[in-house]
Amino acid sequence: MESLTVSLKHIASAREQPCGVCGANFVPAEDAGSRVLSIRPAGEEPLGALMCGGCHSKWTHGQAMTLRPRRASGVPTG
Repeated sequence: MESLTVSLKHIASAREQPCGVCGANFVPAEDAGSRVLSIRPAGEEPLGALMCGGCHSKWTHGQAMTLRPRRASGVPTG
């Protein structure tokens, strides 16, 4: 298996953007529970997806999630 770097961080943002799971638009700086999940396969650009507080909570309590990631250089990886 290829190695993966995975990171989950709270990253404040002033711009409105959709949750990568449920698609709800919100301003992450106003949602204290929002997190950015980034995954970087070895030798590739990272994939990142924002999770709103509700989706983050469900995921941390064991619910499987399907993310709509975005390729974005500069996505924190840990």
